[in-house]
Amino acid sequence: MIHQGNEVVPEVYVLWHPGFSEGEALARTIYGWVRPNGLGPQVFYRSLPAPEAPKPPESLPHVLPPCIPRERRKESGEFPRYPESSDNNLQVVILLIDANLIADATWRHWINELAESAVASRRVLLPVALDGTAYNVPPAMHACNFLRPAGVAATGPDGRWSLEQREVVIRSLLKQLTEALCDLMLQFDEFRGGGAPLEVSRSKVKIFLSHAKADGTEPAKRIRDYIYSQTQIAAFFDENDIPFGSLFDKVLDGNVAGSARAAALIAVRSAVYADRPWCRRELSLFRQPRQERVRGRRNQFWMLNPVLVVDALSDGDETVCIPEFGNVPTIRWSSAIPLQEEKIVTSVLRNVLLGAHNQALGRSMPDESDCIVLNWRPDIATLMQIPRVRNNTKCRVFYPGRDLSGPELRYLGDFFSRVRFISFDRIAP
Repeated sequence: MIHQGNEVVPEVYVLWHPGFSEGEALARTIYGWVRPNGLGPQVFYRSLPAPEAPKPPESLPHVLPPCIPRERRKESGEFPRYPESSDNNLQVVILLIDANLIADATWRHWINELAESAVASRRVLLPVALDGTAYNVPPAMHACNFLRPAGVAATGPDGRWSLEQREVVIRSLLKQLTEALCDLMLQFDEFRGGGAPLEVSRSKVKIFLSHAKADGTEPAKRIRDYIYSQTQIAAFFDENDIPFGSLFDKVLDGNVAGSARAAALIAVRSAVYADRPWCRRELSLFRQPRQERVRGRRNQFWMLNPVLVVDALSDGDETVCIPEFGNVPTIRWSSAIPLQEEKIVTSVLRNVLLGAHNQALGRSMPDESDCIVLNWRPDIATLMQIPRVRNNTKCRVFYPGRDLSGPELRYLGDFFSRVRFISFDRIAP
């Protein structure tokens, strides 16, 4: 797909009533999850009023937090706009709704205005029900599909949850939030072109499960069953999803390389995985970068769908390392670990979210003919599939995150002596 060059990167706002005792802890947890190691979409808080906010008039007993950029408040005492974002950026507003917010008429009026102006302001609202009264929202928000974390119940005498309850709520909230943000980020190109975000007609995000039937079926089936019973995404599991009589490689090509919604691959690494040609074929398809052509831009943009390895080796098993894994993250599988399917799926979806964010952030990199922009951290196996890098043509490669380590850069330099590798962090957006 060819896109117009338009350097905007989605950003997240977390909003909660100052009377909600769990609000700040939840907001910090969301921040840490969406921005691991300080990398990822920008996250801003909205709860307390700004220090320089004027004293409210008698008719306005509660002072609201600073305006969200592009917000236009109707009541008196409007604060100045805070220039955190661009004028045409996508805003994702996460509303942590509890009884304190519902009981406050000023806050209810505020979130109703946010909902009424959402489409015109290029803003998406993700309300989170954290109390039984949370659905008593103003009419403009009734159409929103609430995130409903498990474990939400009455708080203790101090207005806080127990430690066990908090863990359940946080885990469930992050799971649902990751699904929503991932789906939204995968629609970002349509949004950039003027489409409405989170349209109900969108197809489901697809996770491809790669496994060897000889010894990797049990983890793959458990992950597949979890996806279909506990999430709003879809799984491609070749036992069920390849029609009888179909050409295996054609189906794989169409569902892996040819589908934007086949967003990630989970590779169940068992003892015989590396010996199976079709497992290697599935993995190779997902580890094959694809070029995105952007109209009016001189630099090259290359994208890579995320892969997560589930290490299902039994104690004492021996296998070989394969180059397709590169620097792919790995999670250890154990039947004794509770809720591990949820952790695996949520982790791979977060990687999809971060990859899509990096793709958007890459639009702010230098627009010069010798520049190549990646949405992943480079490794030999993937770089060898980019012609200009493989041929050791003099160029600059921009990659997300912070600088590669000295040994990594020296290793890449042995293969690509005329290529200069530069992290996004070194370039001011």
